[in-house]
Amino acid sequence: MFGRKKNEDYDEYNEKYASKYDDDYIAPSKEYRAECDHSHEQSYSNVNNVRECDHSHEQTYEDADYEQRSYDNYTSIESRFQPYLTANEHILWVGGHDKQSPAAKDDPTASRKGAVIGLIIGIILTTVGAVTCVLSLIGIVVIIISALCLSGVFDALYAITDIRVIMLQGGKVTNYHLRSLSNVRYISQQGNIGYVTFENNSMRGPNGAPYSCRIGKVHDPARVSRILSDAVRGANAPRNR
Repeated sequence: MFGRKKNEDYDEYNEKYASKYDDDYIAPSKEYRAECDHSHEQSYSNVNNVRECDHSHEQTYEDADYEQRSYDNYTSIESRFQPYLTANEHILWVGGHDKQSPAAKDDPTASRKGAVIGLIIGIILTTVGAVTCVLSLIGIVVIIISALCLSGVFDALYAITDIRVIMLQGGKVTNYHLRSLSNVRYISQQGNIGYVTFENNSMRGPNGAPYSCRIGKVHDPARVSRILSDAVRGANAPRNR
């Protein structure tokens, strides 16, 4: 790769080509930086300050704490599915939330807020409608539905494995085998939270169309949709004999 000339000093040769090797073969390390529209290179005008903006580009304790809590929540949900896995079955993704899941700090869900509002409205309707049977009945129905939402009856946990999609809801386990699934799609809403839909061809409605199923309250639904699509494609790939 390199060659020392006969008349070249050995120490100078080593220093010269060690520097060249560092430049050519050692890649610079990447830093955690916020997205900006300006350079963060050190300038000659101020050699002591490499950041020319009013925010830090280092990872903060809050960032690290959020990442740790996200990991803890993921592993907690993953452990809930372990008793249901078959031999050589591997989890590709888990998500969702139920009343046994650890509470997410500073992350109140819209559905829980809506349930509280619905409960308040139901109480008001029941009170105001004491003299009107219809309003009172509507208020009671709203209270019941809101209470069920707050209790977590409608919440569910989901897992995508290399064999199936597993749903845990209210102590009930539902399985959707990958070979029966098709037409995987996703809807992304505010805050990159949405849901993933797919069709279950092993179950058909009265009109003969496959049942549409949904994985709700998904963070980064585009990524989850890709994971499920790849898993379905892999499950349906021809096996080499």
